[in-house]
Amino acid sequence: MSPMAKLPLALASMVLVLGSASCGSAPSPTPSASASSSPTPSPTAAPSPDAIAPNILARDPAEGGLLDASGIRVTFSEPVQGVDGASFQLASPGGVIGAIVNLDAGGRTATLVPGAPLSFATAYTVTLSGLVHDQAGNRLDRTSWTVSTSNVVRFSPGTYTGYQFGDSPSHLTALKRSTVASLSEATASDWQTIDDAGYLLVDAGILAGYWVHGEVDGTARDDLTASIPGLPACDYVDLPAARVGYGQWGTTVLDTVFQLPRGYAPPDLVDTSRAGLNGSFFIRAIAEEDLAAMIKAAGSAGAHLAVQSAYRSYAGQVLTFDGWVSQSGYEQALRVSARPGHSEHQLGTAIDFKTVGGIAPWRYADWATSTEGAWLATNAWTFGWLMSYPKGGSALSCYSYEPWHYRYVGRTTAAAVHAAGTTLREWLWAQGYGVR
Repeated sequence: MSPMAKLPLALASMVLVLGSASCGSAPSPTPSASASSSPTPSPTAAPSPDAIAPNILARDPAEGGLLDASGIRVTFSEPVQGVDGASFQLASPGGVIGAIVNLDAGGRTATLVPGAPLSFATAYTVTLSGLVHDQAGNRLDRTSWTVSTSNVVRFSPGTYTGYQFGDSPSHLTALKRSTVASLSEATASDWQTIDDAGYLLVDAGILAGYWVHGEVDGTARDDLTASIPGLPACDYVDLPAARVGYGQWGTTVLDTVFQLPRGYAPPDLVDTSRAGLNGSFFIRAIAEEDLAAMIKAAGSAGAHLAVQSAYRSYAGQVLTFDGWVSQSGYEQALRVSARPGHSEHQLGTAIDFKTVGGIAPWRYADWATSTEGAWLATNAWTFGWLMSYPKGGSALSCYSYEPWHYRYVGRTTAAAVHAAGTTLREWLWAQGYGVR
């Protein structure tokens, strides 16, 4: 008897059914409760990490941030590859900047360090291209942002020289000096190398309007020992005079380059009649005593002096210069009259003299040949008065010969200038008064 014959009937039937299914025939599906219903869809599976493109989690500096020599640092959402000088770049308006690009061992942080000094106050573009990808080959979306270098100039305590350049870097037109007592800052708009030295163009703050020696990182260079260059050319520019305090009246350099502020008006003006001259003209009280002594001495020698013109405000010089323009044309006016702000008359220490009862001194062939003109040319310096624009010195004084125009600088300075045999402008510049 077979083993199957020993099994109860019901169990034997079950074994047969199972056995037939195991021989490859598919069982019939069990009817559902509702045969007409659609099957329930399976939920969509989340994509695997290998299907997600990397992105940037952090940028330093970010959009509009300040870029310095330490460079740029970027953090990614996952480890990446393909970060190099072709995929991670820094560009200036002039093109791509050479740089050192590194990716950390974990592949999540990239750094870019400029391989050359950055330009001052300049906008740069940072770019990360689609060449950057993760291990599965998913590419980073190309992205770029703008950063800038600083425009701040830092001045440590010291003395600094400000320069102005004309139509070429080698053409120095003006300079001044400024002493800084404590750590200070200004802003600048440019930096460049001139004659192998770095210069920052200051646009606001200390020495605004001038170039100062400095580094591309905005550090100004103390140069108290910098030599004073030669006398500036007589260019027609408007730069602030270095010494405009009312107490600096004897050493203020005024010419076609340097000018006084529009509101400069001496506080101690007195009428010229107090010095024994015709009145309704004004000079500073500091000049009155020596002027009176000079007029008395001249009179004793038979030289009878009067005032043609004395103090003129900025507004008064506007009228005077415009008058010369109307009479002789602009080019000629520049040679015989100062533009507003550039006139020594605004100092309150300059007088145009004439002969008592005589015509305007410039109507003479040479007023210096008159009794009064000749006496002043010989003796005025002994009383502290100097002819500002002597004969043959136009290229140095910046104005045509004016034997009637005298400026009070005090007896000590006048004696020094007379002994040097130079124009007043030359002497003041050589002492450094044009820059401090």
